[in-house]
Amino acid sequence: MDDVPWTSTPLVGRSTELAALLSAVDEAKTRRAGAILLSGDAGVGKTRMLDEVATGAHERGFGVLVGHCTDFGDAGLPYLPFTEIFGRLAEERPEVVDSVLTNFPAIGRLLPTHRLIGAQTTPGDGQLDRAALFDAVLGAFTALATSEPLVVIIEDTHWADDSSRDLIGFLITRLTSQRLALVVSYRSDDLHRRHPLRRPIAEWSRNPRVRRVGLLPLDATDSRTLLTALLTSPLPEAEELRILDRAGGNAFFTEELVAAASMGDADAVPPDLADLLLVRLDPLSDDARQVARVIAVAGRRVPHTLLTAVAGLPDQELDAALRELIDAHIIEHPGNASYYFRHALLAEAVYDDLLPGERVRQHAAYAKALKDQTVAGTAAELAGHATRSHDLATAFEARVRAGQEAISVAAPQEALKHYEMALELYPNAAADASIDKTWLIVETATAAALSAQQLRAIKLLRKALAELPADAPRLQRAQLLMPLADIALIIDQDQEAHEAISQALRLTSDEPASVFKAQVASMYARVSDALGRPMEAERWAHEALQIAREVGQESAAGDAGITLAQLRRRAGDPVAAAKQLEEAAVRAQLAGDPAAEVRSRFLLGSNHYEMGDLVSAKTALLHAYQRAGELGRQWAAYGLDARRMLALTQFVMGDWDDAAATVRADSMTPAAAEATLRVVGMAVRSGRGDTSVAEDLERLRKWWTLDIMLPIIGLQPAVDAYRRLNKPAEAEKLLADVTTLCADVFQTDWFMARIRFSAIGLQVLCHRVVHEPTAAAELVARGAELVSAGQSTAEKGMPPGRVLGVEGIAWLARLEAEWERLRWLAAIDPPTPAEHVATWHRTVDAFGYGDVHEQAWSRLHFSAALRAAGRVADANEQVMLATDTARALGAKPLLEELGGAEGGAGTGPATLTARETEVLALLAEGRTNRQLARELYISEKTVSVHVSNILAKLGVRSRTEAAAVARRDGLLD
Repeated sequence: MDDVPWTSTPLVGRSTELAALLSAVDEAKTRRAGAILLSGDAGVGKTRMLDEVATGAHERGFGVLVGHCTDFGDAGLPYLPFTEIFGRLAEERPEVVDSVLTNFPAIGRLLPTHRLIGAQTTPGDGQLDRAALFDAVLGAFTALATSEPLVVIIEDTHWADDSSRDLIGFLITRLTSQRLALVVSYRSDDLHRRHPLRRPIAEWSRNPRVRRVGLLPLDATDSRTLLTALLTSPLPEAEELRILDRAGGNAFFTEELVAAASMGDADAVPPDLADLLLVRLDPLSDDARQVARVIAVAGRRVPHTLLTAVAGLPDQELDAALRELIDAHIIEHPGNASYYFRHALLAEAVYDDLLPGERVRQHAAYAKALKDQTVAGTAAELAGHATRSHDLATAFEARVRAGQEAISVAAPQEALKHYEMALELYPNAAADASIDKTWLIVETATAAALSAQQLRAIKLLRKALAELPADAPRLQRAQLLMPLADIALIIDQDQEAHEAISQALRLTSDEPASVFKAQVASMYARVSDALGRPMEAERWAHEALQIAREVGQESAAGDAGITLAQLRRRAGDPVAAAKQLEEAAVRAQLAGDPAAEVRSRFLLGSNHYEMGDLVSAKTALLHAYQRAGELGRQWAAYGLDARRMLALTQFVMGDWDDAAATVRADSMTPAAAEATLRVVGMAVRSGRGDTSVAEDLERLRKWWTLDIMLPIIGLQPAVDAYRRLNKPAEAEKLLADVTTLCADVFQTDWFMARIRFSAIGLQVLCHRVVHEPTAAAELVARGAELVSAGQSTAEKGMPPGRVLGVEGIAWLARLEAEWERLRWLAAIDPPTPAEHVATWHRTVDAFGYGDVHEQAWSRLHFSAALRAAGRVADANEQVMLATDTARALGAKPLLEELGGAEGGAGTGPATLTARETEVLALLAEGRTNRQLARELYISEKTVSVHVSNILAKLGVRSRTEAAAVARRDGLLD
């Protein structure tokens, strides 16, 4: 199972690093699985180190499996290193692979025989669950490690495709008690700031079972030792110093410089490294140099069968050339019928040295061999060679096939790259090509949506529709309108979705019953439901089911069944709706409809949330999120929504650390999805006192129109931050901007989030009235407008037959309570103490459905109302409950408002000393303790004591309340 080549180059100066690597191997033998991230510059000795690790592992009774990542350019073959691992294992130990396939059949999708051009498909070859594939790889490695401990080496991960990086990350997180050591190598000098491997490396490194080993350039002593070991005959001291200086501690460069110098006059060594590397080819025969060029065009590694097909040499002469290259240590032959350059730098230098015409001819030879299936190869390989040989017709068909293959293994990002290249190549398609352009556009848009690039998909579909001739077939236009409606609905462009699906419905009205017609009717029902037209939605959902029955494909209208369940929930029967959604999810899973399955599972969780059953909501949303990942839909509609909704549910329940972990992005997270998730993390950060979230939300403004939930969720954390920074003007502007945007997106002033927005706006006014007492009348007038808007939304914003959920009811209660608090602080038409207590009591109870943070804040204000009514003991009880919650959450701003100590009965304002009255007056002007200390020429500690005494004597819990009470009761006159 070993494929790391033996090399005669001595290992110098790496004892510490080698010990660390072999330590992980030893631990794996004792059932403590672990991973090593081996990094270093190109040529520093990573492959040589891995050779030593493989040797050491063999001596310890380990099996060794090695897979390589290859630079395919813009788009490659997903899971390439794992295909190489299992493919080689199938060649060398077929009985082992047969056993693996019996227990983990998904591995069969990675075998080269399944992925080659012209491979036969079986009836079960649909899209593979991503999780099933990942679990199968982990299971296979675990099973192989039961017979002998195992070292798995993945080389050159800086070239890894997205899916391979994801799989490596999955394996790392599942390392437990297997007899398994995973070694991942990569070029550190290739990891520029935007390299896709940077963030995975950082995340993998946080795992306690992962250790990092970096190979630095050799120091002067070790470089000299290596040089001495490489020399077959002495060189002049000046030449040795020159080699050491130019090599800079890089082992490979040292070796190449020594080899070049040993060939003759040292002055012939050119200064440019590429030229230096190519000097190694100069003494070789013409055939050997030509074979080296052919191998370079293939990439770093080429199978013997493919090389034979394209080299253009008789077998005997090819063998002689290969032997010459091997003897010169230019290529390696690990014994598995393939060849590769000892170092990628050498391969790159040889390739770059080719004339343009030579490159084209060699790529054409590879493309012909792959296309004719003279030798086995993948569509991605064929596409690369055909493109570089200017055979664009072949490249087009190969790109399409590569895209389909990527989708089949849940790798939409790679599929999108291939499909987009195919669209660019479409004008070059062969005249007899069977690939329909409309189909290709829809597939490309679908892959974009699955990769969380909905705007990209929308633009593509709009452009395609605009370019359709007026006399284009009706069905062709409808086929473009259908995905446009679907994706527009996802990003809350409801009006465009309605226009698109309405047009598609008209275009298909005279068509005979078909699966597509059922899907159009189903989508029309879904859009109607989103627009608040339940009767129309129900009619077309039933119509979709009827069409599907007529064509014998009831599963084609699975989405319509989900819409009917949603309508039932909104009609007041959430229990029956939940049962329907569970059944719909099972049916969709059995029918192989991933979009319908993820949608139904997400809506099931949303249904539980709306009912106030947060525990069931969290369970359902976690399942939806996990299934979306398994199906390769983690960035698509409802998959990403499930993840965000899960994090919000965790936040509301007080599981803040879990919420932050759920939304933590990695390098594979698309930019739009990262923005979507980040706002939930902002809620946690703001709740713990991080005021930078306000600036963060502003930086995300470009994403607001793509995902309206982003500003809706991010508004409250940002406004809270502005209040703590005493920037009410910025808070009010943000409120106005988000309110205007929502009204535009939802095409109504009565969108349901406005209830919460109005309550948040009243909080800002309460903050202002304390600091701007002279503006009290104006602020109360503005408050009246906000409370009216919020209450009108509760009355007018719900479609007929629908009622507010528990969250809406809680925020409506909070709205009314904040309105009373504003009037109480302003002393303008204030509520009676009993009224104020009753209103805040209702608010505390309303948030009792599970929103622990908002309930704690409500308890704070409830305690102030109780204390003002003379119910000090009850007030202290509320403070204690809120304090317990704040401490559990780490909610620093809430703790600061609470003051951290229980209030006493208070002795009334008459007991304030002259100094305390002086402190109170400055406190009411918004001074901090530091400012107070400077103005009164006392220490901050003394100020703190005075403030504590004032709060206790006035019977209040915060500085804000103290200032308000002082003004209300005339203590500052």
